[in-house]
Amino acid sequence: MTTYVKRIESLNRYPGQHAVDASQAEEVMEFKGEELRVGRSPIIDSAQFIRAVEDNMKERLFTTTANRAQVSVAANRKEAYNSLINQMAVLNPDNWDHDNPRFGDNEVRALCDVLHVNQQEAHLGFTEYKASGGRNIPNKMKKLLMAVDTLSPSNADCERGFSTMNNIITEYRSKLTTTNAANLLFISSVGPPCRQWDPLPYVKTWLGKGRRAAHSTSCMACRYTEEESYFSPLWKMWKSV
Repeated sequence: MTTYVKRIESLNRYPGQHAVDASQAEEVMEFKGEELRVGRSPIIDSAQFIRAVEDNMKERLFTTTANRAQVSVAANRKEAYNSLINQMAVLNPDNWDHDNPRFGDNEVRALCDVLHVNQQEAHLGFTEYKASGGRNIPNKMKKLLMAVDTLSPSNADCERGFSTMNNIITEYRSKLTTTNAANLLFISSVGPPCRQWDPLPYVKTWLGKGRRAAHSTSCMACRYTEEESYFSPLWKMWKSV
């Protein structure tokens, strides 16, 4: 996220293409063939607006707290964030101090504690990773790298997960077990999509256990109640229209 904030900050010195187009349109009072007129809306200082966006992103993302959080809480969160960034930086071979054989050991251990990864295994993998010059990633280190790569910069995924869960667990499906609800939530959030799902192995397993297929005719025919045919005259009327 630091890169994105820096890109936004650079717009003050190096305006983007849309800002240049808007400035040129303002000079000639014409935009894409349409005449522009001076309105009553207040003029927005672009530099001040960009600084406000930058400060807002830093406050929300870098401290992982809301805008109304206490100053002490925001400071602690910001310190924890900076510490996490420094710990992850040692995984980049470009930052290695090759003269120090123990470089990054403490940071990797601390990172394992934060991400709940096996410390001893990751440390051995990091040692092998440094020995290869960063060219080969040992299997012992892949769990740590995967945990780092899947860190979420915001709580958007969590919010989408709660929304999806509310669509799955409704008043008509309130008796779903925790396992089934978790499986449905995972499929809805992560996938794979239905087009990539092959149901054939599951159908074979279903039939192999002696269950009937959907087109089976060995069972009794469905009995339709009178209530279901109550509206049949109305259906015939619609067909004749």
